[in-house]
Amino acid sequence: MSAVEARTLLARAFADDPLMVWFFPDDELRPHACAAMFGLFAEHYLATGRVDAVWRGEPVAVAMWQWPGEQEEEAAAERLPSMGGLMSALMGPDRAAAIGGAMAVLGQLRPPGPHAYLHLLGVAPGHRGEGLGGNLLDQGIAAARSAGLVACLDTMNPANVPFYEAHGMSVRHEVPLPDGGPTVWSMATG
Repeated sequence: MSAVEARTLLARAFADDPLMVWFFPDDELRPHACAAMFGLFAEHYLATGRVDAVWRGEPVAVAMWQWPGEQEEEAAAERLPSMGGLMSALMGPDRAAAIGGAMAVLGQLRPPGPHAYLHLLGVAPGHRGEGLGGNLLDQGIAAARSAGLVACLDTMNPANVPFYEAHGMSVRHEVPLPDGGPTVWSMATG
């Protein structure tokens, strides 16, 4: 999977996600802003993380995990754009700073000790309900278990909570984000 394929899929999958709506309120510009943001995440996870995908002639579902010990490539610090720079360009520096501060709470919600963090799980809108996301989630959870790790994630979409619970996750924290942000459900395997 290329970063271009991943960012396009994720931008479509997250177009109506409460976090993305909060980040980028303009309905017409949101897919473009999401694609730019997800492109940076895709580059990172394709280089240093675990990326699982389902293909149907093209990628239709993707999961991006961060595993313990994975470090940002040294050269990444020199690349442009940085995530902070990109977010400032997309939403203005003041709003980017406020949202960045609100998002800082997520790291505090993660389980103590080594864990596998599901950063992104996206399914193309035309392929939802086919079990693709669940299969990718189950693969990642199984890999985490076999490595002796807790699997965890954060979701800001209340409709996703029962989905994740059906795959063995439980809500550990429910926290409304400041500055008008959505509620985050921090979830982990037991």
